[in-house]
Amino acid sequence: MADKKTDYRKLLSKTDYRRLLISTAVNRFGDSLDAVAFAWLVYKITQNGAWSAIVFGLNILPNVIVSPFAGAVVERLNKKNVIVFTHILRAMLLTSFLAMFVSGHVNGWVMAAFTIAVSTIESFNMPASTSFIPMIVKNEDLTKAMSLNSMVSGAVTMLGTGLAGIIIAKVSLSFVMIIDIITFIISAIIVLSIRCNKSEQKNASVSNGSYLVSLKEGIRYLRNEPVMINYILLAVILNIILVPINSLQAPIVSECFKMDSSLLSVIGMAGSTGAILGASLIPVVSRKLSAKKIVIYLSTILGSGIIAVSIAGKIFEAEILKYLSAALCFLVMTCSATLMSGVANIRFISIVDKRFIARSSAVFVAASTAAIPLTSMIVGLLKKYLETDEIIMMCGILMMIFVLIFIILNPALDIKKGNIYEAETA
Repeated sequence: MADKKTDYRKLLSKTDYRRLLISTAVNRFGDSLDAVAFAWLVYKITQNGAWSAIVFGLNILPNVIVSPFAGAVVERLNKKNVIVFTHILRAMLLTSFLAMFVSGHVNGWVMAAFTIAVSTIESFNMPASTSFIPMIVKNEDLTKAMSLNSMVSGAVTMLGTGLAGIIIAKVSLSFVMIIDIITFIISAIIVLSIRCNKSEQKNASVSNGSYLVSLKEGIRYLRNEPVMINYILLAVILNIILVPINSLQAPIVSECFKMDSSLLSVIGMAGSTGAILGASLIPVVSRKLSAKKIVIYLSTILGSGIIAVSIAGKIFEAEILKYLSAALCFLVMTCSATLMSGVANIRFISIVDKRFIARSSAVFVAASTAAIPLTSMIVGLLKKYLETDEIIMMCGILMMIFVLIFIILNPALDIKKGNIYEAETA
């Protein structure tokens, strides 16, 4: 434990990494405020749970369609400039949306269009941000840097979601958007001040051949490692199961628990706490359990948490018990999901050649999230015929069925000896 603490202190002693960490924290804080505000805004303006699912699906759609191409484009560009430019562009877009909201011209279609635009910009920001980290942090410190980023992001997200409900209730939705605009600008300024290794920047930005060749190289790079394909399939299933929980949070609060936006903030804080806990447990759980056991145990816990969400609002009448039960469910679910996805994500960044990080990570994200928009549309259709608690219950049952199928099929998840990672201990 002492070594781990020393390693974090050594990492934080690096000025450029501290700046990156602060930039990430500022950006996440604004996003967490906006996420709660926008989720509540969609539901309140449309008064339709189906719209919540549809907008959530549209938010993911650019990741599927644009990300692979964006990764190949970003690979050729200066990563720091891409990050700064996308931050500023999102600030400008949110300013335009705020103007429309204040003037009373926002409806479901406007929010859908805004969601697609913002997500498209983020599709360029994501591969640039992912490949920018190794330019600042040495390879031996990369895992700890990624873990620390996750913990800090979770902490500020918890703070942001906790404050969001209070700001919405006491001030206004517009004020939340203004804060988010400011955080984008601050984050961009901080990133501008970061210095990275010029040779690393040059090597990561140069790609021989045509654009399509660059894209194919990224796909081929992933395809050559069968274990990573299994992780992608696992991510696809996990994302599908979590779509109703993520897309129907406002309806869950309003219809299942019969509460207002304050509970939305509470479950957001609980989710962020779960994310912090999950991120902090990744090194320990990875050492103690094999990948297969991690999937089996945590999938079972996740499924139990989803089922509990569907029935907790009916069991408890007192508001305090509703707050506590909802918070516990979302903490457990987020912790489980973070642990499963975190192990795969950190390993992926660690083993991929720096020249391929932007392309490969974009393809990984696109492939693993491909089913989310379709699932969101299905959830939107189901919402017309089923109650929110019934949809959530179905997802919990499907998670349990997945565990049984996983045990029967026993897919390979441990990287064999001889690769960059040793096989995990049983």
